[in-house]
Amino acid sequence: MAPQRPQIPLTVGASAPESVAKGRVLFRYDAENDIVIATPHWNLQTEEDARAWYAQYEAYMKRFRRKMDFIVVLDDFDVGKAIGTYWGDLRAQLLSRYTRINYRVRVNRNVRLYVNTSGARHNVGTQEATSVEEAVAAILRTRAAGNMGLSAP
Repeated sequence: MAPQRPQIPLTVGASAPESVAKGRVLFRYDAENDIVIATPHWNLQTEEDARAWYAQYEAYMKRFRRKMDFIVVLDDFDVGKAIGTYWGDLRAQLLSRYTRINYRVRVNRNVRLYVNTSGARHNVGTQEATSVEEAVAAILRTRAAGNMGLSAP
């Protein structure tokens, strides 16, 4: 018998009070495929911004009580040069703690630089897909190949 999945809302917006957070992350749980899809709306410029960004992910992801397969859609996300390395460290911690297979969709050049740098420094995923559907298909292929717990090739 398969383990019972937690009852997680399909869509949740997470944000801190406006006086603290300058952005928010919208989450959607794809129950059919058991994948979390996040869409951050952030332009991170300070370490405080990065910590608030991280707290929004942590608040949502910890409710699963296990590592999740994860897609992040980055249409409205950027990281300032002054905090790129700091954000990359937080990103690596987030992925290591809360995700297994993970993909990014529609990454801008600036964010890609920090993703690839933190991926190399911390051995965390840097995979990209052109659409959410492509990312879901890649995650399902990775699962089928038995590469559980690893980032996709």
